[in-house]
Amino acid sequence: MIAAPLLAAAIVAPDPAPLRSALERCDKGAIAALTAIEPKRRAAFSGAVYDEQRAIAEERARLDAAPAAPDGAAVVTQPGAVAAPDRLRAALDARQRRLDDARTVERAWRESLEDGRAAFLAQCTNRRDGGQP
Repeated sequence: MIAAPLLAAAIVAPDPAPLRSALERCDKGAIAALTAIEPKRRAAFSGAVYDEQRAIAEERARLDAAPAAPDGAAVVTQPGAVAAPDRLRAALDARQRRLDDARTVERAWRESLEDGRAAFLAQCTNRRDGGQP
């Protein structure tokens, strides 16, 4: 499994404020800087997502391969306690939901960036004053 802080850092979506500010100011340098770092950021995101999805799949496979109690039920020793495999499956489900949420936010960021670039081209590139508002 991947170290959680490392994974979390790679999966955090970018702050949209710099993009919005650059669009408001028609700041060509800021737009260029944002788009220049994007391929590396996307590659890091994709790699982290792949690693996390693979870790989740491997853990699920281990759980599925683990032997069950003879009658097929999980063994619980305390009233109200949840069997260990059930807790592990719940934790895996939570990890999967967080990963799915990260993918959804990433898609929204990519759409926002592409729409922002299109807006910049439409609003800022044909101005005679150097693109400044």
